[in-house]
Amino acid sequence: MAGKLNLVGEFHSESDARRDEEKRFCLAKVHRPDYWVEHQFPDVYEGGQLANLPGAGEADLMEYRGAHGVAMAIEKFEKLGNDAVNVSATPISSAAGAVSAFTGQVKEVVTFAANVKKRSRLSMTSEVNAAVQAVYTEVANACRAYTDAIRDASLDGQLVAVRTLANSRIAVRDRVAAVSGAVGANLTDGRDAAELAKCMRKRRSTFMGVGAEKSGLIGVWKVGNGHITDLTDGTAKVAFQRVNIVTRDEFNAELDAWRSQ
Repeated sequence: MAGKLNLVGEFHSESDARRDEEKRFCLAKVHRPDYWVEHQFPDVYEGGQLANLPGAGEADLMEYRGAHGVAMAIEKFEKLGNDAVNVSATPISSAAGAVSAFTGQVKEVVTFAANVKKRSRLSMTSEVNAAVQAVYTEVANACRAYTDAIRDASLDGQLVAVRTLANSRIAVRDRVAAVSGAVGANLTDGRDAAELAKCMRKRRSTFMGVGAEKSGLIGVWKVGNGHITDLTDGTAKVAFQRVNIVTRDEFNAELDAWRSQ
């Protein structure tokens, strides 16, 4: 919609693959070149101005973004660790295929963590930065140790390496408490990454909505579609006057129509 800030949902991997095309489409649609990916939009509340938002916590959007990303990385690593328990019990006769497939999963987790980290940047709170970085370091070290251990190892040795990675998920899970404490998230289970991720997503959605409404900017801001869901179903309560909300499905339908012109 021209004349407003369009807050538009996306699946990041889908939109990353066609980013230039999306920019051309949005320029044709809103008649402005202003287009922001999720982590590039100016943060209205960055700089400790949270007193302007009643009921806000102690961290600004950058802190929430960092905590949300690292919570999702922990979730991914925990699933990897749980899978490792099963793989490590594989009979030696089937170990080669099982370990090969598992190594592919390890690479996927490393890539996921790197991509999530790339979408964030340092916040203004050193405690949050330290807690977040400690998780990424723990995950990277565990995956690197696994990769090093299976290199030139016997099948028995490879299964031991898988089991070692499985055991490392405990140390990664233990990092949840430091992250949640740094951002002031009161979790029912202080080691539950899924609960932390859900909490941070809701807070991020609220700040995105407030940031969009208060920014006074016009153009297109692409964000994860989960945030759009939060803002439209009442999970994150923000009143909009200057913002047009567009779901991923709505955006894709309009993009397809534009392509066919």
